[in-house]
Amino acid sequence: MIRLIRGEFLKLRTTQVWFWLLLSTVAVGALLAVAQIAPHDGIRSQQSVPDLFAAFAAAPGYIILFVLGVLGVTTEFRYETITPTVLQTPSRWTIVTAKMITYAIVGVLYSIAALAAEAVVGIPWLSAKGIDVHFGNGEVQHAIIATFGVLALFGIVGLGIGALLRNQIVAVVVGIIFLIVLENILLAIPVVKKAWPYTPNGATQAMLYTHGDREFDNGVHLLSTGGGVVVLLLWAFVPAVIGAAFTMNRDIT
Repeated sequence: MIRLIRGEFLKLRTTQVWFWLLLSTVAVGALLAVAQIAPHDGIRSQQSVPDLFAAFAAAPGYIILFVLGVLGVTTEFRYETITPTVLQTPSRWTIVTAKMITYAIVGVLYSIAALAAEAVVGIPWLSAKGIDVHFGNGEVQHAIIATFGVLALFGIVGLGIGALLRNQIVAVVVGIIFLIVLENILLAIPVVKKAWPYTPNGATQAMLYTHGDREFDNGVHLLSTGGGVVVLLLWAFVPAVIGAAFTMNRDIT
């Protein structure tokens, strides 16, 4: 398994996608720090400091890791590098497991980059406003740990969707439309909006939420932190398991 994980990291390093997405992660993290502090209604008290560290995972961050996870599978089918992979390791379960571990680790590494960018921009700015950031604060720790969890799991979500659909363009487009468009439409429809907390975005918000009541929008209540973890775990592992069991067991050539 360690050999396979090393192989996955080698495949990732030999492309430029990881580098540009990492740069995007750092840039977006810095911009989100600005967006959290600069507005008149931005971070103005100690209680709101956790929002600085939760911002990246709450919005565009999981999309970046989702796309990276999708590409981790679909690129192999697109360029037929999956053939030597399967010849070397015939078990689809082993291949998918190695990929899941790899992209969970990548999610943690991208989390570190995003959090560092937010901290570099945000901490001095908040300090200048008389607001200190205390990393020993439980809510700050919650936001940071939840960011690691969300981005690690979204790498696996993308991996699972890629394993299910196999077509790179279809998997990326369908996934982004669902995560950005359909989930927001679901939240706006009175009859079905109660199901929104069980979507990937709803689970993400539940994991990142640190203070106040858990009413998110217009009567929709977030799950508990643990409930959000369970729901996002299901979104991560169920597609990956189905993809390993059915889609990736089809002929690959």
